[in-house]
This record gives sequence, C-alpha cells and structure tokens, in this order.
Amino acid sequence: MQLFLTSGHLVQYHITPKSPLHHREYRKINLVDAYVTSGYFAALTLPKGQFSPTDSSVPRRYQDGLEADDPDEDMLFMIWYRPQAPIIDEAAATATGGGAHTSAQDKIPKLSAKRNLMVFRTRSKLERDAWCWAINCEIDKLVRAGRKREERLRETGGLINR
Repeated sequence: MQLFLTSGHLVQYHITPKSPLHHREYRKINLVDAYVTSGYFAALTLPKGQFSPTDSSVPRRYQDGLEADDPDEDMLFMIWYRPQAPIIDEAAATATGGGAHTSAQDKIPKLSAKRNLMVFRTRSKLERDAWCWAINCEIDKLVRAGRKREERLRETGGLINR
C-alpha cells in the first residue's frame, strides 16, 4: 500500500506485484471532521491479541538503511473519519456554471453519525510524528477554509441560553 496526503484527502493506493506501474486507487478518505490519534490510544483499538504493552521491541533494519527499535505503540496512528463525498471546489463549480449548490462539507452530520477507523503502522516514531503533523495541518487548513460550517457546527449543540 502507498499512502498520499493530498488537498483535503488521504489517498491509499494498492500496488500489485504483477503490475507495479498501474496503481489502483484503493481508498480515498475525506479529512473533513477527521481526528488523528497516535501512540497508546491507537494501540488500544487494535484487535485483541495484536498488542501487548509488556512485549519488548525488536530492532528492525529496513532496505534504505533505517534502523529502529521503537515499541509498537510508538509506531501506530489512527484516523477516525466519516465517509463523505470528495471535497468540491466552489470556485470551479461556479466557473463551470454549477451555480449555488450544497457540497458534502456544507452538511452538518449528527454527533451519533457512524465513524470509520483506520490504523496505520509506520517504520519509526519519527515517521509517525511526521504523518500525524502533516495530517493535522491539513485538517486545520480545512477547518479554516470552512469557517461558516464550523460556526454552524458549534451552534448545533442546542445549548440553553439564560
């Protein structure tokens, strides 16, 4: 699997041994309303028997020369996300005559809406921290771009004003 962070999405490609030049898009995750967690909390979401905090870490050496002996929980991160349609560029839609429409990111989901979970394992703690930082920056960029949506999201709680 190859993972790419693009504008507002995390795209996963499946590479087959028979045809390494023709990649197939496996999954496209919209990062609107997504959350990233890492470390011990990500390790707790693994199926029973796949993580034991008492196991010692085994040193690993990779083909590119990287050597790491980080514990398993330091190499995991997970993304909680809601399955949504891809982000639509408002400027492009208006320019092509799309007019006023509601895109996927304009809809406010219910708090009880189903979330999906993906767990990723990196080669080292440094690589995990770089992925988490990059994904969180992309999520922040999406939040700042959709200020009106964030205001509506905050107001959906139905708090009582006195």
